[in-house]
Amino acid sequence: MSDVKASDFSEIDSPGDVWGLYQGVGVNSKSGIETEFPFFSADEPDMPAMNLSQNKALKQAAMNALQGDWLRNEPTSDLLEVTSIAMPFKEWKTVLDDTQKKINILSQKAGELGLKRSYFQEFPDKTADELLSRIVDIERYKIMYAPYRADMYECVRYFAVCKSMQVSVSPGNEDHMLENIRRLYTLAPFLFLLTGNSSGFMEGKFFSGHQGMFLRRNGLRENRGGIPPYVYTAQSGEEFIANHIHHVMNNPLFMFYDRKGVLTRVPSGDWSVTFESLKKKGLNTGSNYFLAQSIMWPDVKIAALTDESGDVYAHRYEARMFGVGNHQHQTAYLITTALAFDPDFAHSVDGLLKAYGFDQKTDLPYTYKLVKDAYSAAENHNGAFFDIAYGNGRMSDFAKIFADLLENMAERHDMRGELLPAITICRTGCTDSKVNCLMFPTYEEVLNFQKSYDPAIFDNPNLSASMIFEDRMSTKTGNLNCAA
Repeated sequence: MSDVKASDFSEIDSPGDVWGLYQGVGVNSKSGIETEFPFFSADEPDMPAMNLSQNKALKQAAMNALQGDWLRNEPTSDLLEVTSIAMPFKEWKTVLDDTQKKINILSQKAGELGLKRSYFQEFPDKTADELLSRIVDIERYKIMYAPYRADMYECVRYFAVCKSMQVSVSPGNEDHMLENIRRLYTLAPFLFLLTGNSSGFMEGKFFSGHQGMFLRRNGLRENRGGIPPYVYTAQSGEEFIANHIHHVMNNPLFMFYDRKGVLTRVPSGDWSVTFESLKKKGLNTGSNYFLAQSIMWPDVKIAALTDESGDVYAHRYEARMFGVGNHQHQTAYLITTALAFDPDFAHSVDGLLKAYGFDQKTDLPYTYKLVKDAYSAAENHNGAFFDIAYGNGRMSDFAKIFADLLENMAERHDMRGELLPAITICRTGCTDSKVNCLMFPTYEEVLNFQKSYDPAIFDNPNLSASMIFEDRMSTKTGNLNCAA
């Protein structure tokens, strides 16, 4: 959940009062990464998730090792989130080096405290109730989670169980924002699977689809998640922003700020409170507007950019459809930023999408239908992974052509090593999640590997799971072609 300045008492009466904050940053566009890492105690028999005191100790140790505001708490104690510096696209290597340095420091300090990060995207064995029993001592998290509203269990379950990473981009202007948000939504079913690193088990039970997509759809109701319909109806960036602001102002709230900057909980079952309704109470403040925006979690979120004082000066879009693993942070970052800032790559991807029926310019209603169908196919792939319908073709075929486009782009920017995992996955169908299912088909094998794996496995982010386990896969499956 994005931070909100509780003392922002500026009055917002109409869309015009915030419109200028969505106009983009011109030539000052930047991008960065936020990655969530779950930790557990490997030396204890049931491998308990990192508790509150361990969280505090690990965060302090890592921050002592590297100064700066780069490590943040998430609602549950098992997680810490690494945030990169934000830089222009031409400085992509600086961003990735910065991120990897921070990941390495966090992992090293975790090891010194007897903790390990989960090898898999999520904890295969931990239930939502177990994780929700330990909420960090931050006001907005306490209000939302401790205790959570009776009618919000599936929402908080999503945030407890699902782990993910985000890539944020500050767009040049409104049209740049809409173009890239629409493109990312159209690609989202493919990107979810491309970067997935789940084990095939969720909360101790077998799960045959995409866990994150299921948890999001099941938990983010009240028009908070998924695809806002106006992504595929807006004819311009201006129309898109107008619809977004209307969405924010009418987003049902489960908490709000009073005139003293204190968060107030809305009782369970009451979805009548919105920013618009707060106007009658004189609470149409900046804090409540940006709060209303922050508790919308679509797969491409619009979030505020703030200065050192916490004041909002512009907005970014945040791509949220990426998994957590070894290469995922750089795969997601390079694809997202190249789509935003390399016109040749963006246009070639648009052409490929159009060839598969996704016309993002002239046939938006049909494209919206195809995207929703692709979402459903990806969420419910039932072990098929890329071997599913995508538009008017197959995702496996789409992926192979996408690999060629990635490779061409990588050559232009000297990033082939960093994109080799994604290119390999696209050409072989060996997503990390699929490899996990081949390598660890039983619950016992998953937990045994989780407990015993060597953290050095993460030392080289230029490797996908199929590359890490190449020798073992050959012995175990007799077939390196995961698509077969």
